[in-house]
Amino acid sequence: MRRALVLSIMFLLLFTTPLGEERPAVTQSDTYIPSQGALEIERNWSLNVIVVGYDEAVVDEGILLSGMPTERVYFAEDVDITYNIEYNVEYADASFYSDLRQVMLDNSVNGSGTGTWLDQTALQYQKDHLDEPQKIFYPRDGRVIDAFAVEDWLIGHPVVAPPDLGYTLYLVNFSEFDTPELEHWYDYHAVDPDTGEEQDWFRLEWDNVLNPDVTMDYQSFGGRYNIHIVDPSAHQWYLKWCKIWWSEEITTEYEFWTQDLEDKMATLDMGVPADVDELNDYLRECIWDPINLLFFPYQHQPAAFVEEGRLKGLVFCMDVATGTSVESLEWVTDAEMLKTDLEELYPFIDWTVDIEFLDINAESAWNTLFWLYSYVDNGVTIVNGYEMFDTIRTTMRPQYVADDDEINVFSVVFIKKQMEMHVYGRTYTGLGGGGQAVVWKSWERYYRPDGVTPKDGVSSVQLHETMHAIGFHHTWQHEHYSSDFSWGPMGYFAFRPGTATYDKNWVQGTYLDQMEALLWDEFQAERALLGVNERAETYTAEQGAERAFDRARSFYNEMDWMSAYEALSDARDWTRRMVYSQEDDTPPVIVSYRTNPEEITTNSFLYSATIIDDLAGVENASLFIQIDDGAIQRFPCINSSTNWSVVVPANAAMPMPDIPYHNLTMWLVAYDWGMNSVTGGRIEIILSPYGGLTELLLPLAIAGGSCIVVIGVGVYLMRRRR
Repeated sequence: MRRALVLSIMFLLLFTTPLGEERPAVTQSDTYIPSQGALEIERNWSLNVIVVGYDEAVVDEGILLSGMPTERVYFAEDVDITYNIEYNVEYADASFYSDLRQVMLDNSVNGSGTGTWLDQTALQYQKDHLDEPQKIFYPRDGRVIDAFAVEDWLIGHPVVAPPDLGYTLYLVNFSEFDTPELEHWYDYHAVDPDTGEEQDWFRLEWDNVLNPDVTMDYQSFGGRYNIHIVDPSAHQWYLKWCKIWWSEEITTEYEFWTQDLEDKMATLDMGVPADVDELNDYLRECIWDPINLLFFPYQHQPAAFVEEGRLKGLVFCMDVATGTSVESLEWVTDAEMLKTDLEELYPFIDWTVDIEFLDINAESAWNTLFWLYSYVDNGVTIVNGYEMFDTIRTTMRPQYVADDDEINVFSVVFIKKQMEMHVYGRTYTGLGGGGQAVVWKSWERYYRPDGVTPKDGVSSVQLHETMHAIGFHHTWQHEHYSSDFSWGPMGYFAFRPGTATYDKNWVQGTYLDQMEALLWDEFQAERALLGVNERAETYTAEQGAERAFDRARSFYNEMDWMSAYEALSDARDWTRRMVYSQEDDTPPVIVSYRTNPEEITTNSFLYSATIIDDLAGVENASLFIQIDDGAIQRFPCINSSTNWSVVVPANAAMPMPDIPYHNLTMWLVAYDWGMNSVTGGRIEIILSPYGGLTELLLPLAIAGGSCIVVIGVGVYLMRRRR
């Protein structure tokens, strides 16, 4: 009797949702009509703007935030997503400024040759004479501040509590660090993910012996957390480079590209209202990029609502015949690292990453294709990038990846000595789009000048192009480049392993937006069909689904994406139970069960059973084990077709050694999706802790159980025929 009571309690605990009360009649006004067009979902985001080191009297919040987005509308395949955005401006006090200042001083180096300055004249000359490489980078003196330390401190010492759903932007002024000869800037630790080498080179045109030891000088930074720091008083050279290099695509130039805050303030009089307005215009331009391109991006597409992602890569080594072996280049990309990055970015789907390293001379079709679009000029191989990319996509890609509704990225890397890829009148490293990435990277750029020490692989490029396939564009857009001062891989400025928090929020948030809208629509449609006298289990499932949706929304508003996903998965399961419980009130049938080995000892063993349910289908099965009157242990089974099994660890059946014999009982409980359960598969044995041998009760129990099951199957089939 006691054991039966325990079992009854356990079965009730499997469904902790209370049974619903009698359901009121459904009137026409209560009936839900499924959406005939795109579904809609709306979220409320917040942004705290923290002003540090400025005179509050000269900050005009109206100008500072003018033109910032208050709403973003994104269009997925079946769901229209609306993000409402609220802003809150706060001012740090003198104590906060002093503490942050000390953190910067304690985590900085002030000296000679700590940074880089850009020779803009030489850059312009090389842009006009592409065949004449120039030295454009030179060392400069100043204070380099560890951005990691600053960012970590701000996370632990917020001026105001961070928003639950949103971001914090710090607009700081540390002009006091600067003199006409010395500047300050931030080190955000740009590192090549394949080698771990600190990045001291910049892009292909200047990745040569003329420009050694380039430093990545950041003016703003963020992406490791949900914050971003903008310091217009800091030095940087990247925006000056962008102004010249992309000049054909620029119609509007912004002063902060070339003038830091001290330069701008030298032209203004804060006693003149128009100059105060001009300062606020300048500051607005400084914060526009991270707000519009990182926090609330207008350039990205919502995440593809899929179940699988695949990246198939081929790396072609083209100098094997002259002594560069395939094996010597296998370090340039890492499939496991790429898989980890993609799983962190997009954790709700299954990822497969497969990279092959090949000698192109052994792949005749590829070798022919490469040389069809390449020629040699003065010892340098020149590649027609656009034509080769297009031919690979149309003729080769279909042989390697599927063309279905999942994410399928085909990546090809060509490694050859003295090679350049030309497209659109410029020289590039790679092209990406349409589910494809192709990289042409000269062998020399992978190594330090000694030709031996690995320097720069291609995993970051492959991640970049795969994210394009997911729906990402760059963190920069023409005329808006400062968002490249961030942790994410979608910029052109610097390398870092992994993806930014902004990237993860975008993918996971927009995935969940679609998931919730679609599941809620399905739940509403199914609930509208419920009658007034359904089974109690049906109302239990309805309530379970409602609570799961509530949990999902709460987790979403805390940016706890994985918990929100799990809650929505629960909502989907409860909806399925709600539907099937109306149609199926017959429990599943345990056809047979067994253990392996048949004679159970104190060692581990396999318990398996064949369970059938011809309507709703079996949802889950669990094995329960009890020794004497001790605690009941539960072991969930895994499913393969109609077979459910579980490996019971050795310690689960380990009795106390001070008693010579013990009663060991095990039984199976299975539920179908109609919320019907069956208990069976019972085995009772006498177990000895000394020899571990079972008595004859085991085979007798199995034989007797089989007879009962045969009778049970017959009754079950007769009921189904009725």
